Order: sequence, then structure tokens, then C-alpha cells
Amino acid sequence: MRTRKKKSQNSIVLRICIFAFVVYAAVQLVDMQITINDRRQEYAELALRLEAQRLTNKELERKLSEGADEEYIERVAREKLEYVAPDEWVYRDISGS
Repeated sequence: MRTRKKKSQNSIVLRICIFAFVVYAAVQLVDMQITINDRRQEYAELALRLEAQRLTNKELERKLSEGADEEYIERVAREKLEYVAPDEWVYRDISGS
């Protein structure tokens, strides 16, 4: 009788352990799936940012190749750097109006 009871208890313990393992494995699989989905979304966002940066780089390269043009250099010097030609006079209104 004791052996049968002991076997029955061992069987119950074994079933509980197997059930716990199955639950643990299922939780781990769900967690991994969530992590994988997060990484895929992050990858997609990074791919979009990369493409936007490539477009920006192409535009900058175009501007650099355009930069050898005398008119472009003069325009940038006048507008952004406020340079003037040597024989040019610049008058500024300091009245504030």
C-alpha cells in the first residue's frame, strides 16, 4: 500500500514539475516573441532613419559639388558670412526701425 501511495505521490510531483516546466517554457516563448517584435520595429525605424540620412547626404554632396561654382560661393559669402567685395561699401541702418 505504501509503495502505491508513494508512486502516486511521485507521479503527482512529476506531473506538477512537468506542468511547471511547460508553463515556464510558454512564458519564455511569449517573452521572446515580444522581444523579437520589438527588435523588428526598432530595425524598421532605424532603416527609415538610415534612408533619410542617405538622402540628406546625397543632397549635401550635391551642394558640395555645386560649391565649386563661383556664383554659389559668392552668394554664401554674402548671405551667411556677410562678406563684401573689396570695392564695395556697405551701409547699415543703426536706428533700429
